Amino acid sequence: MNIREATISDISFLAQAIIEAEKSSTDVLSYTTVFGLSEDQTHRYLSDMLGEEIDGCELSISSFLVAEELGVQVGAVSGWIEGADGISSTVLKGNLLSYTLPKTCLEKAASIYPLLKKLNIDYIQGAIHKGAGYVIPEYRGQGVLKILTEEIIRHLVHQRPEIPAVYTQIYGSNFRAIHANQKSGFELVARKVCPNKEILKYLPSDSKIMMKKELIKK
Repeated sequence: MNIREATISDISFLAQAIIEAEKSSTDVLSYTTVFGLSEDQTHRYLSDMLGEEIDGCELSISSFLVAEELGVQVGAVSGWIEGADGISSTVLKGNLLSYTLPKTCLEKAASIYPLLKKLNIDYIQGAIHKGAGYVIPEYRGQGVLKILTEEIIRHLVHQRPEIPAVYTQIYGSNFRAIHANQKSGFELVARKVCPNKEILKYLPSDSKIMMKKELIKK
């Protein structure tokens, strides 16, 4: 199996990886519920945003590594150093959304933002953050995501050897991802729960957790 940096030719696969990761083992896709988009529209807009090649956030081609077997993409994982260029990933993603999505989509999202904010967990400045992880069904259970996770951490630590830890945020419904991250050495460090069950109309879960992996210095 070959692990490599993502390229423009991977955009369609990366967009699908983001969609599947965002669903978090449910049928709820926040891009459709929050912005009022179909899944096909979501794929198209995500592809457009990835095509802008803005570094430093979860919608950056440069944030992804891809696993392939015999030239076929079988998995992907994203990771970035938060605020590496002085701008937070939240601002970068927000700018991409504002630039790409129709005004009506942004207005719909703004109307429910106070509810969505209840599950917000801030990113840790200067740390590595692991984002979307996805493996096609035929290759699950073979340790592909673990290999990708270890490789992207190694890749980012090479850029900034002083980084002390890696973080990842996961919806509480995504037990498979939680278990996979535990196997990769991540531990629970924060949890948020929204008491308003209305949030389940928009997000895969009414809870979100943050997990952390300490980086051992040798």
